[in-house]
Amino acid sequence: MATTTKAAAPAKKNSGFQGVKAAWIILVICAIAGYSVWYFIMGNPDNFVGGDRSGHPANLLGTVYKGGFVVGLILTLLFTVICLGIERFFAIKSASGKINLAKFTAQVKAAIKEQKFDEAKALCNKMQGSVANVVLASINMYQTVETDSTLKKAAKIAKISQAHEEATQLEMPTLQMNIPGSVCRWWC
Repeated sequence: MATTTKAAAPAKKNSGFQGVKAAWIILVICAIAGYSVWYFIMGNPDNFVGGDRSGHPANLLGTVYKGGFVVGLILTLLFTVICLGIERFFAIKSASGKINLAKFTAQVKAAIKEQKFDEAKALCNKMQGSVANVVLASINMYQTVETDSTLKKAAKIAKISQAHEEATQLEMPTLQMNIPGSVCRWWC
């Protein structure tokens, strides 16, 4: 006799910041900006004695321009780090939710202890972050398996754990986006 298992419903994704899907576009824009700053701002004839780029630099910008095309590459990398740092800030801020995490955890824990699942779900919907989505999926599965009298305790725990893992896996791509694989293996 084969048994079928009902997959957990995916966690409701918030419509917050979803990250930059194509980081190469940022790299191209930063390269254009970096080389433009190098050529047009640092290479401005006003930064050289006699207005000749091949001549002696009149100030620091002219001196940096004399470093060659590598200066544009360095500026490209600088602008890329700044842009992706800002993108990560917004992605992590969106994933953290709208309520202080410690306060949210304490409130949800208290609501669950008192068997007030509707209140816990309302808190999760108010929080709107990755943690809230995972907790909400776990609460939903708990309510589903609690009403199923055919399952043993171990099977119920396994189903709740599976729902928790699936919800976590749904949230991870947004958090890991634009992080190189080696950094993600170390940090995530």
